[in-house]
Amino acid sequence: MPKWEIHNKWAEKTGLPGEISNFVNHLSDFPEECPEFMEFCEREGEEIILELVSVRDYRRIMKIPKYLQVVFLQRQKGSEYVKAWYLHYVLDYIKMAPALTVEEILKRTEDRFERCQELEIIKEFVMGNSEEILEDCR
Repeated sequence: MPKWEIHNKWAEKTGLPGEISNFVNHLSDFPEECPEFMEFCEREGEEIILELVSVRDYRRIMKIPKYLQVVFLQRQKGSEYVKAWYLHYVLDYIKMAPALTVEEILKRTEDRFERCQELEIIKEFVMGNSEEILEDCR
C-alpha cells in the first residue's frame, strides 16, 4: 500500500481536508482501531449483513469488511469521507495490482461497489492525474 503521505497528497489535490484523509487512512488500514466504526458495526453490522444474505448478493457478501466501511461513511460521516475512502481504495489497488491499467482498476472498483457520485468524482480525478498517480504508487 502507498504510504499515508501519498494518500494525503492526493486527497489534498482533490480538495479534501487532512483530517478527513487521516481518518480514512486509519479506518482503511486499521478498522479495528476505529471506535466509531466498531460501534457502528456492533449497532448496524448484523442488519446490513443479514440484508445482503437475504437478497443473496454473494458478490457483496464476499466483500463485507470494505462494504461495511463504505456504508459507515455514507451514514455517519458524509460525502467527503466517502470520496476520501474511494481514493484511498483506488490508490491501494494501483499499488497492489501493477499489471492492471488505471482504467481496469477503476472498472473493477465500480463493479465491486455500488455506483455513486463520490466514486464518479474520484474516477474522473484519477483518470485526469493517472500518470503522476502511477509514479507515486508504483
